[in-house]
Amino acid sequence: MNLEEVARLAGVSRSTVSRVINEDRRVSDDARQRVLAVIERHNFQPNAAARSLATRRTRILGLQIPGAVSFVFADPYFPSLVQGVTDACNDADYGLMLMMEPVDDQQSAERLYQRVIRGRHLDGIVLSTAIEGDRFIERVANDDLPAVIIGRHDQITSIDVDNLFASRDAVAHLIWHGYERIAHISGPTDSRASKDRFAGYRLALEEAGRDVELDLVAVGDFTERSGYLRMTDLLYSRGRRPDAVFCGSDTMAAGAIRAIRDAGLQLPGDIALIGFDGLQRHAVDFPNLSTVVQPIADLGKTAVQTLIARVLDPSQPVTRTVLPTRLEFKGSCGCVGKTADPRFANHNGVPTGHDAVVGTYAH
Repeated sequence: MNLEEVARLAGVSRSTVSRVINEDRRVSDDARQRVLAVIERHNFQPNAAARSLATRRTRILGLQIPGAVSFVFADPYFPSLVQGVTDACNDADYGLMLMMEPVDDQQSAERLYQRVIRGRHLDGIVLSTAIEGDRFIERVANDDLPAVIIGRHDQITSIDVDNLFASRDAVAHLIWHGYERIAHISGPTDSRASKDRFAGYRLALEEAGRDVELDLVAVGDFTERSGYLRMTDLLYSRGRRPDAVFCGSDTMAAGAIRAIRDAGLQLPGDIALIGFDGLQRHAVDFPNLSTVVQPIADLGKTAVQTLIARVLDPSQPVTRTVLPTRLEFKGSCGCVGKTADPRFANHNGVPTGHDAVVGTYAH
């Protein structure tokens, strides 16, 4: 089966078949339906290389993930994100290329960029996280390849959650419980999500008339090990221990919980804790972990849908889409047996008077 045979069976010209396959609008509905019927009946698969030459598109999208491979697949955040991206690509009949940036190897990173990005093997790329100073991201921002970033960025269309206000709400909830020494274990300082979550922590304290105490702030790297080490540091090396902790990720929260238990302390009796992500794996291991739930798979799906729209219309302005989060109270924050926080409707984590669905904005 080839284009000529499809054309013969559909009673049209070879060029008409080519236009139908390449989604050219210059074909009548009747001819289009006859061609599609033949293609479906004979399960015809057009030659991808020839199709790319005709359309100047590959129907392949990239997903760039920075950092070490071992870290990526040890963190349950990324499999959820990859699943969302993969599902959206499959739904839209696009292929997916997973790009793992070489660590501390500028020459390999440069070859990867030149071969894949400059070589136009992709129609567009999803950047999985906003890291300040990431040369790959900054080059994409200044290139003409359609791109969408998951996170906050000024030059690239972005899909994000409101990390600042979601974190503010989480810390404000701990303040409402009456905790005085609220610590924060943040992610890496070059992550915009980490910075926004720390800003939310600081904002909640300021709104309560408190100052940020630097001995209550510890910097991790989103790994469980860093959560364990930073929590241990807060327990033994920072003076009087905290009575509550806001962790910048559920994975760091898992490490912090292990450190608290290893110290012979109870959660939340001795120390309360709230995480950020809503990861199912940690929900199984730590069923009482209160957390900020963000729609990780939906971030990936929305990023792909937005990217495809930009591929089809590169003139679209840079926009920022913000998806909703919710606080999920499971006990580690101290809610068990207590009156509901009046700021949250039905104590289910939906802020009253606060529209979590922010929407899409043009920069």
